[in-house]
Amino acid sequence: MSPSSTVSNWAEPDAAHAGEVRKLSTLLEASQALSATLDLTEALQRVLEILGRHHGAIRSTVVLLNEDTGEVELEASAGAVTPGRRVRYRLGEGITGQVVQTGKPIVVPRVSREPLFLNRAADRPELRDQELTYISAPISLEGRTVGAVGIDLRYKADRDYNRTAKFLGVVGSMIAQAVKVHRLIQADKQLLVDENTHLRQELQERYDFSNLVGTSGPMRLVYEQSWRNGGRGLAH
Repeated sequence: MSPSSTVSNWAEPDAAHAGEVRKLSTLLEASQALSATLDLTEALQRVLEILGRHHGAIRSTVVLLNEDTGEVELEASAGAVTPGRRVRYRLGEGITGQVVQTGKPIVVPRVSREPLFLNRAADRPELRDQELTYISAPISLEGRTVGAVGIDLRYKADRDYNRTAKFLGVVGSMIAQAVKVHRLIQADKQLLVDENTHLRQELQERYDFSNLVGTSGPMRLVYEQSWRNGGRGLAH
């Protein structure tokens, strides 16, 4: 092998190697996006945009399980998903509902041939001219599936679906950690709110004006008159 060919091979890695480098770069960017803000929806939006730039995702979504209602709800989206569109699934409903229910990824090589595809999160006008592939991976937290991340890709007969699904699964795992942090922060905030409310009630009961001075009829009239006058009644 000549020196020139060695330099050429080093400068131009094969497609498989380039793909792995792109995946690592994507994971690094996704990690930075998830740690850059405490706004979960904004962080997820950035991750989905990264998938669009580096991996050709035409559109992508993240859905999370609402533990109060038991429904799966759209949390973030990128691509041709209508902004502000309220999207919900029941567990087991459609492809998305099945992923959240089973905790296993699902690959739909040809969207146009899949009867379980609901097209609820977005219309897919591309199907009139070209075929699409849909891949969804679970977002699992502490042994429980709490959501799913899904992407639309242009159909390629030679696409390695297994490898793509595994890669998306890694992205899902990273999202799961962000969801965990978000929920811990929300729990801490709620705890502070509850403690503050309890403290205010306790202080109000302990230092209620009538408890300090008396509860006789004449005294109550003095209190009420004082509060109506903005406290001036006590000065006289």
